[in-house]
Amino acid sequence: MSLVAAKIVVTPALMWVVSAAARRWGSLVGGLLSGLPLTSAPISIYLAIEQGEQFASDAAVGSVTGLGAVALAYMAYALCAPRVSSSRAVGAGLLAFLGGGFILHSVIHPGVWVMAALDVVVMVLVIALCPLSGQAVGRARPPRWDMPARLGAATLLVVLVSTLAPYLGPALSGVLAPIPVISWPLIVFARVQTGVAASLDVVRGSVQGAFGVLAFYLCLYMTLGQISIVLAYTLSIALSVALVMPWLFVRR
Repeated sequence: MSLVAAKIVVTPALMWVVSAAARRWGSLVGGLLSGLPLTSAPISIYLAIEQGEQFASDAAVGSVTGLGAVALAYMAYALCAPRVSSSRAVGAGLLAFLGGGFILHSVIHPGVWVMAALDVVVMVLVIALCPLSGQAVGRARPPRWDMPARLGAATLLVVLVSTLAPYLGPALSGVLAPIPVISWPLIVFARVQTGVAASLDVVRGSVQGAFGVLAFYLCLYMTLGQISIVLAYTLSIALSVALVMPWLFVRR
C-alpha cells in the first residue's frame, strides 16, 4: 500500500471504529476513544517517513502546545455549554483554541515540559467541570451524512497537515496535528441528540484520552532519533493506550 493510499484508508477506518463505539457504548466511551492519538499518530508517522525523524520530534513538541490549545477549547465549551446554545458553546471553544494556540505558539513559547505541566493542569480542571451524567446510551439515529462527514474531516486533516508540513515547518505542523476533528462532531451530535450532559460526557472522555495523547508526544520527543523509529512509535502508542484504558474501567 502506498503512503497516499494509507492516509486515505487508515484514518477513516479508525474514525469508523470510534463512531461505532460511541453508538454502542455511549458518549463517554466514544469521547475516551476519540481522545486517543487516532489522527495525530498517523500524522506523526507520515511526517517521520516523509520529512525525517528530527522533523517529527520537533513536531511532537509543537503538538504538546497544540494539545494545550485543545484543552482550553474543551474548558471553554464545558463552561459555556450549560448556559448557552450549542452553536455559541462550540464557537466559544473555537475561539479558545485559536486564541490559546496563538498565544502559546507565537507569544509565550513555553518549554516542552512547562507546556506539558500546563496541559495536565487544564485537563484536570476540565474533568472537574464535566461530572459523569450517568445517562444511558442514546438511541437517536444520526443523520445519513454524519459518518461520511466525520470520516472526511479526519482524513482531510491528516492529508493537509502531512502535505503542507514542508511549508508549515515542524512547530506549526505539530500544533495543528491534535485538532480534535473526531471529538467535536461527537460533542455536537451528543448535544443535539441527547442533551448538554451527554455532550459533556464526550468532553470528559476526550480529555481523559488526551492524557494518553500527551504521553504519546512526550515519548516521541524523548525517543525519536535515539532508538529505531519502529520501536519509538511502538513504545509511544503502547504508553498512550496504557494510560487511557484504565479510564474505561474506572468511573469517577
